[in-house]
Amino acid sequence: MKRILLIGGGTGGHIVPLLAVGRELQKTAGEKGVNLNLMVLTDDGTWQNEFESEGIRFKKIFVPKFRRVQGGKINYLSFLAVPVAFVQALWLLFIFMPDLVFSKGSFASLAPSIVSRLYFIPLFIHESDSIPGLVNRFLAGSAKKVFISFEAAARYFPNKNLILSGNPIRESLTQGKKSEAARFFNFNPNVKTILFLAGSQGARFINQLVIDGLVRLTDEFQIIHQTGIKNFDSVKSESDKIISEGVENYGKKIEANYRIFGLLKEEELKNAYAMCDIIISRAGSGIFEISAVGKPAIVIPYPYSSKNHQRENALEFAEFGAVAMEEKNLGLGTLINQISYLLKPEIYSATSEKIKQFAKPDAAKI
Repeated sequence: MKRILLIGGGTGGHIVPLLAVGRELQKTAGEKGVNLNLMVLTDDGTWQNEFESEGIRFKKIFVPKFRRVQGGKINYLSFLAVPVAFVQALWLLFIFMPDLVFSKGSFASLAPSIVSRLYFIPLFIHESDSIPGLVNRFLAGSAKKVFISFEAAARYFPNKNLILSGNPIRESLTQGKKSEAARFFNFNPNVKTILFLAGSQGARFINQLVIDGLVRLTDEFQIIHQTGIKNFDSVKSESDKIISEGVENYGKKIEANYRIFGLLKEEELKNAYAMCDIIISRAGSGIFEISAVGKPAIVIPYPYSSKNHQRENALEFAEFGAVAMEEKNLGLGTLINQISYLLKPEIYSATSEKIKQFAKPDAAKI
């Protein structure tokens, strides 16, 4: 029996890759006849069904929230909760006692990773971004191997055993068919479709961009919009209001051409990727999914990301054909002009092929 612990949290970008790695571990164990026991530790219960449906034990852990308060200062009261997190990690790892720990970073990984070293359990870490987070930089010194998604991240881990793996993605997301996706969304397969991804946490700027331009966007395109779970109700309320105000004219077109989701589940996301022609998103680890499906993309880096890492992610992605646009320079007119440019047949084909070169489809296997 081999026991492997997968840890990560904070956002979907730190959790979903654990599912991809878990599946690959199960596949490899099956091929080699190894009896495998997997468990995931995270601070977000949203993903519990996804993991448990794969036969992966799921445990939600307590994580101190070191969010900055007004004025940019860290909420130091969070440090009072640190002992609780470590006691919980000590107990959970003692009960499961894994043969190795695979950590995706974020504060959800900190206590379990440190505890793994106290128990002399080998630690492997993976960094999703071009500029590593504080936790992974701290843990790197005790990790057996460090996996990175971007070449640029290597300079932050000197003298470490580095492996450029890319960011693990769910293989199923690249296997959608447009004909099936059109039926799923009740869309016309001959009308251009734009996928707006505001992430699992919800990007307010992207959500507001869609709402402000809903009438104009749906007049020309079909829209699939993931708002983020926390923002779904407010965005849905605003879109419903716009539809009701235009019930005699543009409201009908919005109803026909607009699909809104809080969080696209795997099957829904597979169909969204198959259906869409252009993807608009933040510049987090999700860009590896975008490149794998080979769709031209416009990425809008979150301007307040730690160490501005999303901007660095976007710049590296842009070298492979993606369009990187900053919030301060982006309005609805500029966005639509950029979409129209990317949809030109000769531009679209060349951009699609170039973006595919950024993908690292074997990341989970590595």
